[in-house]
Amino acid sequence: MRRRLLISGMALASLVTTAGDMTAADAAGGRPKDDDARIRPWSGNPRYWQYKGRPVLLIGGSKDDNAFQLPDLKQHLDEIKRAGGNYIRNTMSDRPNKGFEVYPFKRLPNGKYDLNEWNEVYWRRFDNMLRWTAEREIIVQIEVWDRFDYSDHRGSNNWSRHPYNPKNNVNYTVEESGLKTTYKRHPGANEQPFFFTVPAEQNNQVVLKYQVAQVDKMLSYSLKYGHVLYCMDNETSGSPEWGKFWALHIKKRAAEVGVDVFVTEMWDQWNIKGDEHKRTLDHPEI
Repeated sequence: MRRRLLISGMALASLVTTAGDMTAADAAGGRPKDDDARIRPWSGNPRYWQYKGRPVLLIGGSKDDNAFQLPDLKQHLDEIKRAGGNYIRNTMSDRPNKGFEVYPFKRLPNGKYDLNEWNEVYWRRFDNMLRWTAEREIIVQIEVWDRFDYSDHRGSNNWSRHPYNPKNNVNYTVEESGLKTTYKRHPGANEQPFFFTVPAEQNNQVVLKYQVAQVDKMLSYSLKYGHVLYCMDNETSGSPEWGKFWALHIKKRAAEVGVDVFVTEMWDQWNIKGDEHKRTLDHPEI
């Protein structure tokens, strides 16, 4: 669901888990070597964040949740900065409901997508967002997956036209992927196997390899920056194994390049004391 959002660093910090005791940023990317320069829980009080060694309360709002797709993003970031904001959420969402959004995959002349090829426009937008927010010291929380992109609920046709839909790509069939060509119920019904591909669930390697490649592509940009937090989903009510897989994968990739990252999950349960949130809060080791 798209909505304007106001978040404080104090609330977010209570949900975040750490990637471990890694040091240094990506020297090849020209980022700070001092780990304290990266966004992390404040050493003086872990209920707050610190950035560039200073405590910070994260607060902000944007006019769309997939901010990197906005055609006027640079101007919008300036508006946020002038208003005193220092935080945005950024879903990696690609559903074309406003006309300017693009998919991450290359579209072929026959109209189908190749999941092995990238749409450079999508990734250039993402890279610009990271660079422009870093320049303005606006912290970004990336939300990796948005379940509404993969549903046809209320006639949205989001899944019907999505590159991962087997009818829209040249990489797999319905039979090979286990994915149907339409899912009309609300994504909270958890009918979409797209969110059960991980080894602890259905172990659907046909689809999972493309999901992993997409996340790795995202990380090839974001891990170069020290102002990024990672949330696995937008409003999920699915299996905790899905989010766990991606959290561990992101931490693994971060460790490989020697950076410290912080990850969390966003559950659909609005009551922060609800049982769903215990799936995150009770597992700080993740």
